[in-house]
Amino acid sequence: MQQRLAKDASLCPTVDQEIALGQMSARAWENYEKVAQVSQNVGVELPEEMKQYLGLTVQLEERLRPTDWYERLVKSYVTIGAMADFNRSLTAGLSSQAQAELSEVAWDCGQEGWAVPVITQACATQVTVPARLSLWGRRVLGDVRSTFRQAIVGYPELTAEGGEDIPEAIKEHHRLRMERTGLKA
Repeated sequence: MQQRLAKDASLCPTVDQEIALGQMSARAWENYEKVAQVSQNVGVELPEEMKQYLGLTVQLEERLRPTDWYERLVKSYVTIGAMADFNRSLTAGLSSQAQAELSEVAWDCGQEGWAVPVITQACATQVTVPARLSLWGRRVLGDVRSTFRQAIVGYPELTAEGGEDIPEAIKEHHRLRMERTGLKA
C-alpha cells in the first residue's frame, strides 16, 4: 500500500495532493512496521511471508492500467479500501492479543477520507466522469476480488474458517464506498 500511495503522490496534479498522499504513504509504512512487530511477536517474519504473495499484487497492477489521474485515484480508492477490508478480515483468525494490537492500525491510511471529496468534485464538474469512473471502479473491484480469491484458495492458512466469504463481504463495503463518492458500484 505504501508503494501505491507514493506512486500516486508522484503523479497527482497539485502540490497539496502530493503532500497529502506522501503523508498517507508514510502512515502506510508505519502500519507495515506495526504489523511486522505483531507478526514477529507470534514468530512470523513478515518480509519472508510476503514474498509468496508478491506475484498476485504484480499481476493485479499489470491488469489495471489507468489512463488518467481520476482513474488512478479511483483505482487506489477501490484497491486500498478493499485491501483494508481484507486485512481487517484476516485479523479475525488471530489471537485476541494480536487483534487488539492490530486494532490500532488505520488500514486505509486516511486515503478514503481524502479521496471522497476529490472524486466527488470531479464528478460534479465533468459530465462524463461519473459513468466512466463508475465502470472503471467496477472493473477494479472485479480484479481485486479475483486476486483475493486466488490468495484464499492458494494460501488457505491466511484466513479463519469462512474465509471464502471475504470477497463477498468486500463487495458490499465497496458499494457503500462508491456511494460516498457519487459513483455507482
